[in-house]
Amino acid sequence: MSPRVLITALLLATGIAQATPEQVPLYREIKDWVVACGNLRGCQALSAPESFDYTPLSLQFERAAGAQAPLRLSLHYAEQGGYAPLRLDGRALSTAGRLHPVESQGETTLVAEGADAQAVLAELRNGAQLRMEGERDYEAVVSLSGLSAALLLMDAVQGRVDSRSALYRPGSRPDGEVPAAPQAPHLRAYPGVTPLSEVEQRDIAQQVMAATRGQWFDEDMSNESEAFALNDREALVIIRTWCAAYNCDFAVYRVDRQAPYAERDLQLEPAPLGLGALSGWVSYNPDTGELGYLYKGRGIADCGESGSWRFDGERFQLASLSFLGRCAARNPGEWPELWRVVEP
Repeated sequence: MSPRVLITALLLATGIAQATPEQVPLYREIKDWVVACGNLRGCQALSAPESFDYTPLSLQFERAAGAQAPLRLSLHYAEQGGYAPLRLDGRALSTAGRLHPVESQGETTLVAEGADAQAVLAELRNGAQLRMEGERDYEAVVSLSGLSAALLLMDAVQGRVDSRSALYRPGSRPDGEVPAAPQAPHLRAYPGVTPLSEVEQRDIAQQVMAATRGQWFDEDMSNESEAFALNDREALVIIRTWCAAYNCDFAVYRVDRQAPYAERDLQLEPAPLGLGALSGWVSYNPDTGELGYLYKGRGIADCGESGSWRFDGERFQLASLSFLGRCAARNPGEWPELWRVVEP
């Protein structure tokens, strides 16, 4: 589908989107861009080549929901050597002076916010390729194919289409008509529990492993298990069943604390978008009641997913969720947040 046809289709769809906004969380890949919007309708558009080719230069636009939310643009170079002059389709980027270096954890990112970000975007929007000058091992290039459609989708999710603050197609609608951000879900508190004794931990873990072995056994792998108290009646058992280079598979069980350790429903709140498989690396913190996982899309972890649930004494409530399906030369774990909550 050509960019023009794609944008036309999105424009037609946004007529419905204004009355019935896109459901969130949302994750969508458009040409060489990814759009991710969380449950509070904050959105990110990230450069991520459709080809999965590695490029150390990445560009991101980020905006929260609500009429007054400013646009934030960040340009990140993942290799050594610092930033060189930027060129858009072969000519110098005239708005490069609006990008300001920001230091964080030993790395420098070029950032523009508010009016500066809007000015840089206005220059980039009709371009095809942003490139950083200089010879290097990997081309420092950002494809802008799909950017316009990504910006339009962000506007649609946030109810900005045809408003004065729209990113793709500003119009005459006053910004006062842009919907406010929704309220974040409130987590119920973790009540805590007396930990299992060492004998209980060993007995429950060993017995559950023996009873479930036929569900996950691989004769080429050694297996490990841990047991934790959930409440006075039940325990959580985590069994590491198989491992590859940088991800492992796990079996997670909720069982009675008394023999014969009957299995119970895990009572895990489903994660949206088909995410939330307990794989990669799974852990439980009995001090906070947090069950979490982290799955690396590849070894350098520039794509993947992570999530966590908070136990309230009966159920596991979804507490966080992050996901990036395209490997985009970002730092490990720098994946868009799709779920945010209010702590108790």
